[in-house]
Amino acid sequence: MPKRPDSSPSNTLPKAGLLAGSVTGTVARVMLAIVLLSLLTTGATMFAVNASRYDAEVVNLAGSLRMQSYRLAFQLAEKGQADAEDIAQFGQTLATPAMTSLFGLTTPEDLTRSYQAILDDWQRISPELTGQHPDFFIHQVPEFVDRIDHFVYELQAFSKQKLQIMAIIAGLGLGLILLLALFAIQYSRRFIVPPLYNLLIASQQVQSRNFVVRVQEDCQNELGTLAKAFNQMAEELGQSYQALERTVEEKTHRLQEANNALKTLYDCAQLLSMNRIQAKHFSQVLDRLIQLEGFAAIRLVAEEGQGIRTEFQAGEPAENQSWHHHALKQENQHLGTLWWQHTLPCPDPALIISVGHLLSRALYAHQIQVQNEQLLLMEERATIARELHDSLAQALSYLKIQLTLLKRQLATSPATANGVINDIDNGLSQAYRQLRELLNTFRLSVKPGKLGDALNDMLSVLRNQTNASILLHNQLPSIQLTAAQHIHLLHLTREAVINAIKHAGANTITVDCLQQGNHVLVEIADDGQGFNPDHSKAAHYGLSIMNERAESLGGQLTITSAPGKGCLVQLKFALQTQDNNHE
Repeated sequence: MPKRPDSSPSNTLPKAGLLAGSVTGTVARVMLAIVLLSLLTTGATMFAVNASRYDAEVVNLAGSLRMQSYRLAFQLAEKGQADAEDIAQFGQTLATPAMTSLFGLTTPEDLTRSYQAILDDWQRISPELTGQHPDFFIHQVPEFVDRIDHFVYELQAFSKQKLQIMAIIAGLGLGLILLLALFAIQYSRRFIVPPLYNLLIASQQVQSRNFVVRVQEDCQNELGTLAKAFNQMAEELGQSYQALERTVEEKTHRLQEANNALKTLYDCAQLLSMNRIQAKHFSQVLDRLIQLEGFAAIRLVAEEGQGIRTEFQAGEPAENQSWHHHALKQENQHLGTLWWQHTLPCPDPALIISVGHLLSRALYAHQIQVQNEQLLLMEERATIARELHDSLAQALSYLKIQLTLLKRQLATSPATANGVINDIDNGLSQAYRQLRELLNTFRLSVKPGKLGDALNDMLSVLRNQTNASILLHNQLPSIQLTAAQHIHLLHLTREAVINAIKHAGANTITVDCLQQGNHVLVEIADDGQGFNPDHSKAAHYGLSIMNERAESLGGQLTITSAPGKGCLVQLKFALQTQDNNHE
């Protein structure tokens, strides 16, 4: 934001001068006077021009009367009488509108009398032009012409007088108009232009956000009123601008705080959405929260029941400041409490509630995660125990029985002990093979989301142990299965294929993995010698373990076989059934 200058005398523009009266009234009177003078001058000029419109024609006609008089005298001297046309033309010349206009009100009396005298003389001598005494006209011609000449001189003098009057009126009007124009210019330069210029300078400074500028209000006229209105406007604009500036700063600060809060929530959600939530993640969340404005100290107390609690803290708490708290609950279970000390401005309550929800879910998820890990460990140990019991334990128990028989045989009939020794040797070999198979089983792993690759890796190892052809047809999407289902499918398939390799004597072993609607179907088929499923010895080779795995998947295991017709192992379970699948 630009820096506003302080209110000082330099922010008040200089005075333009004092003016008594109304500026608009004075200017209006001057302009009205100029207009009236222009109208009067123009009207007088037009009147003079209108009065002089016949002057040239009258002078020309008067001059032609002299020539016509001489022409009539010449005709009388030559012929003894004048032509009727010339006489009529002389009379028409005297009676033209230009000549009769001399009887107007603006014509001087002397000029009117001269014109009337010529008319009277013409009325008196015109009858002699056609009478018996033509010499009378000839003797009267010089006097008549002199009168006409005097008339012409008077016409010229009157015309000149009118032109002089018109020039005087025009000059006076133009001079007064010029004087009024100069007065208006000087008046504007002294009393109008400086205040307006000061207003212009002040407007430019207001445009530059200098709202403390002021103009003088000494003039008791419209410009003074305008200066007062401008100063009031500048003051109100300054107040509005300051209020708007404060509002913008507050809004900007709130937006920054909201952005920081959203980023904090996002970071906390990222930290608490790990696959494995650890204690350091809660400490990192508190460290992120303490960076927000308003938090002085934050403490997280995780309660496990029976007085067992874990505390995480960020910031330095003040001894004389009270603590505020928010209970952490999930599934109607009290998991802990979030405590904090705040400063001004206080932290957003909605942010605290949101962080509380995240921490509640994280604490609850951590408990579930620990329980699952414990269940996985217990389930894995139970699986190992079942495998050892059904394979190596039975073999060792068989050897122990055989060893007891051997001792009896050695005591009673040593010669028959060789058969028992051979049985013990075979039992030890079988127990060793079962131990290696168990070790291979426990070392099986499933690549993330790659059940098909795990099946191929597992079957490629078994292909090296047999001459039979092992085929895999997998159409089962791994994304539909949980990790426990992956493990169980892999172990069950391996057990079925090993049984086919060891006992069936098959040429071809086929593994099919399909999805039928919401169920998974796994089939392991061979073309070997087959067996009777009801025979007690058949169940000795891992079939009981396979049934336990099928039950863990919530599915059904079906074994179809007959002597000489091969064997078909079928496993079918629903995808939604995931209870107890923790291995």
